[in-house]
Amino acid sequence: MSVQLPDDDDVVARLRADAPGYPKTGPDAGRTLAAARRALGRSRRRRALGGVATVVAALVGLTAVGPIELPGIGTLAMPFGPNTDAPPDQGDPPVYPRERMLHDVAALELQVLPVTEHLGLTSYLDEPAAWGRPACRVFTWSHGAFRDRNSDCANPDDPEPPFDTASDTAFAQVSDAIETSGVDVDRIDNGRWGPGTSFHLRDNSWRWNWYYSYVPGTPSDAPAEERTETGLGVRRQVHVSGDWWFVVEPDD
Repeated sequence: MSVQLPDDDDVVARLRADAPGYPKTGPDAGRTLAAARRALGRSRRRRALGGVATVVAALVGLTAVGPIELPGIGTLAMPFGPNTDAPPDQGDPPVYPRERMLHDVAALELQVLPVTEHLGLTSYLDEPAAWGRPACRVFTWSHGAFRDRNSDCANPDDPEPPFDTASDTAFAQVSDAIETSGVDVDRIDNGRWGPGTSFHLRDNSWRWNWYYSYVPGTPSDAPAEERTETGLGVRRQVHVSGDWWFVVEPDD
């Protein structure tokens, strides 16, 4: 009867202990010892490969962007991938790649636009706290205009009252819709930045303003792009899809 071999780890342990328990004679002795030595070799190769993979991952992880392929190991996802929140950088003035713009307008139309229309929203501003200043909110909707009345957020002569319960709830609805969409919008205006509703992107640029503009009734033969000279520079409008545009203009 043939001897049933244990698993590799057990084989390795027995070989290191001078192979106790393995047959020294008989028809299976040679095959058993050969299989045991192969198991030891496999164990050593696994440890060596694991060590190499650890070193390679540590070195490449410092410089690589995005996933990489390692022979014999597979795909490793590196910790420093492309920044999806980076500002637009295509062209002059800069806009997003077309695929990104199509994705964003689809998300805004599905998640955010219906909420703004339902609430009768005309103005939404969500400024996060910074440099010791508290977060500031401004909100105008079908029930009126409201503002955080903290002295860092409002002037004494600003006419808006503080948020009431209904406005707090409505503001949170818009914020939740924006978060669900994945588009980093911090301001929405209806009619103040041209026709339609504008969805302004949060950014740290002192040179440009970027926003998506929803303009109902955009003709089907609208130009792919429009450029307008302003006193501060070029205003660029890119027709994304349907009633949606992407706009970049100089920051004043």
